[in-house]
Amino acid sequence: MTHIESGQVEVDGGHLHYDKAGHGPTVLLIHGFGVDRRSWNDQIEPFAERYTVIASDLRGFGLASMPNGPYSHHEDIACLLDHFGIARASLVGSSMGARVAFDFAIAYPERTRAVVSADGVPSGFVFDRPPGVPRGPSREQVAQTMANLGAKRAAMFKSIVADYTRWHRKNEDPRVEVNAISRLGEVKAPTLVIVGGKDLPDYRKAADMFSAGIPQTQRHVIDGAGHLPNLETPEEFNLVVLEFLDLHRCDATSR
Repeated sequence: MTHIESGQVEVDGGHLHYDKAGHGPTVLLIHGFGVDRRSWNDQIEPFAERYTVIASDLRGFGLASMPNGPYSHHEDIACLLDHFGIARASLVGSSMGARVAFDFAIAYPERTRAVVSADGVPSGFVFDRPPGVPRGPSREQVAQTMANLGAKRAAMFKSIVADYTRWHRKNEDPRVEVNAISRLGEVKAPTLVIVGGKDLPDYRKAADMFSAGIPQTQRHVIDGAGHLPNLETPEEFNLVVLEFLDLHRCDATSR
């Protein structure tokens, strides 16, 4: 059984909570909106067989602190890596987590080994949604995800979503981003763009943007998945992502 270390890391004005396992080059798993690090439960153990894996709660989610002033998720991630003395990492982001990963890759190209986007969008992306519709997963997305989950994963997903405080919907979020949509050419790391074949058109549009704007990009469609392929189709997701990470397992001497 994989040993998982858990703890907190101080960041500017707050703290993050993390799970860490394995040995080798670092892979950072970044969750999506409305969930937390537990959404990566199906990835921790298989990834830890080859890599040092860190899954962190972003500020405002899970066991991390709530925002109390301007902050940046990508700067928090930099603090997390600094805490462990990690010079470079591969970033795997789901939905909003991919948004954070691309911001980090632009702000810290020298620290980014590779990027995986699972149904993500770049910061600055404008969703095609009617006025007044709140941010976060739509009812269609949630319904699609639930339809693809077995009983065990569905129960876990419901528990994670129930634990979300809805802080970002109740407050004006002071998050600062890099507006990656206009800077995709600055992403120098090899990038894998994963798209759920049943996800909404906005995410396919964003995938087209990544493919056109990022120099080193490959794309993979998981036909049976909706918005959260790491939860809905973990076997295929893990196979595809680990194959990509193994291809770019260069500079393995830096953590």
